[in-house]
Amino acid sequence: MPVIAGVDVGNATTEVAVLDGGRLLGVDRLPTRGRKGSAESLRGAAALVRRLERRHGWRVDEARIAPLRAVDTHTLTVPPIRPPTGRLQLLAAGVATPGGRGSCVGVPLWLDRPVPAEPAERRFVAVVPQGLGYSQAAERLRGLAGAGVPVAAVLVAGDEGVLIANRIDARVPVIDQVDVAAAALCSLVAVEVRPPGQPLTLLADPVALAAALQLGEREAGDAVTLSRSLVDYSNAVVGLATAADAPPPGTARLPGRRAAHLLQPEPWVVAHGTRLTLREACAVLPDWPVGTVTGYGTGPSPAPLSLSSVVGPTLLPEEQRGPHALIAAGASERHKLNELDDLFAVDLAAVADAATARRGSLGRAIVAASLHRLDAGTDHAGQLAGLLGCPVSVAGTEPAAARRGALTTPGARPDAVVVDVGAGTIDVIAPDSEVVAAGAGDLLTAAAAQTLGISLAAAEWVKRGPCLRVDGAQRFEAEDGSRGFLDRPAPASAAGTLAVMGPAGLLPFGRGHSPAEWRAIRLRLKQAVFAVNLRRALAGRPATAGQILIVGGPAADDELTGVLLRSLPPGVAAGRGNVGGTLSGPPAGHRYAAAVGLALAGDGG
Repeated sequence: MPVIAGVDVGNATTEVAVLDGGRLLGVDRLPTRGRKGSAESLRGAAALVRRLERRHGWRVDEARIAPLRAVDTHTLTVPPIRPPTGRLQLLAAGVATPGGRGSCVGVPLWLDRPVPAEPAERRFVAVVPQGLGYSQAAERLRGLAGAGVPVAAVLVAGDEGVLIANRIDARVPVIDQVDVAAAALCSLVAVEVRPPGQPLTLLADPVALAAALQLGEREAGDAVTLSRSLVDYSNAVVGLATAADAPPPGTARLPGRRAAHLLQPEPWVVAHGTRLTLREACAVLPDWPVGTVTGYGTGPSPAPLSLSSVVGPTLLPEEQRGPHALIAAGASERHKLNELDDLFAVDLAAVADAATARRGSLGRAIVAASLHRLDAGTDHAGQLAGLLGCPVSVAGTEPAAARRGALTTPGARPDAVVVDVGAGTIDVIAPDSEVVAAGAGDLLTAAAAQTLGISLAAAEWVKRGPCLRVDGAQRFEAEDGSRGFLDRPAPASAAGTLAVMGPAGLLPFGRGHSPAEWRAIRLRLKQAVFAVNLRRALAGRPATAGQILIVGGPAADDELTGVLLRSLPPGVAAGRGNVGGTLSGPPAGHRYAAAVGLALAGDGG
């Protein structure tokens, strides 16, 4: 029998499976070199085949591939867009290290400027600008107190609030990490700091807030909107801007940005030929079929809507993406519309609310995954044949191969629906249809990173499964409330934190949650990313599907099967694939479905 290699060149990973008749000889994988379908990616696939040959001591007689059509997938992060609140501006909320206690309303007093002539009964809120050190700020505050200037609160642009609070005599509220650029536009500032875990009483009470800032009846609704957003916070700063300085609705200030870059327009999508904001789309995306969203952008669009001349987002490189990954372009900068084949987004604020998480304890951005198929390449089979020195044929599509390989799972039914979960997409392959939906493993990574305020590298490990909280050097508390001892002392950096096993031992990632609380949030994230996205990809098919097989890299997540089972209709069985389990030789597990399916093509598999 000829030795046949199935070569699956993916967008992120290249996988090879080698069969001899009905026997699975071996499998291997590597990150894809360059773009899928490029000459570099084919050289990487050939090198992977050669590595398998050297490892096992046989030669490949024939190779089979699928048509290589590259797919661009991007995971975007959109900062939370604050609801319109007129002249009321939220300058800070939920900072980690406030000082002092109490609440007040006063006139901003900049410590690098002379004291203005104000009525004696007027109180001041001191503002420490960026660049003024904590020792100088504390010295000037003590001088103001000695001169009888009534300073009722202190706002700090940097992160030295605790250092300043410990060096002044008055026990006034001190809040750092304040948007002082926005404070410069305010005539009055309201400040409140409560004990940890205690809710705000002034700023979260719209009646009290409106009275303290002397708002009229027309602005009472703005106070209600702002106060609702501060529920569960223990500290916050609210400014009252002049009407001319109030930002327009649908924009949000980006910290550290000035002038034209100070405001960020709300992103929007194009669906059914109409435009709606991304936040509005989040509520209806689960009910839209895959491919409904065809475009994405930010900023104003011409009227009538022109799909060829709208302002689009400026995307930062992957390593620079963070809480503000979408930056508004200047008024003179115009970009082409991001035309898409599909888009899926998750509103982290809705996930946090569903998990009953405390406001301010989690990120509340939107994470979105987009999909754009590129034009098919040239004669990839001929190029790979030249590299391998053996015949290479094209054996059907990748989804069809993935289904063929997944059905080698023991217990698989002929009518099973195969769900191939990757980094950027979810492929749903039924006996009579194929659907490719944007949003999978990378989207969950971005959601976990934004939710916890950690790096993408750390989120790759944190998202996978159970954590524990380290108490002292070796004691721990698990997610089910049980306690025990670690095999070896934890590093000092992990004391009092949540932690998971990372590539080099315990990886600490947060102090603001209990293990059980993070478990509830993590499962909600997986439901929002995988279960909801699978539901729209299946598009009503679960009612007739009796079995769903999950394959791909993210299928290694032991919690994924349970999340999907709870979201599917009763009677639908969802299980992890064991590719090659019905063949001779060792099975390949949950990976290599497309590679095994390609090797089986034409052999009656």
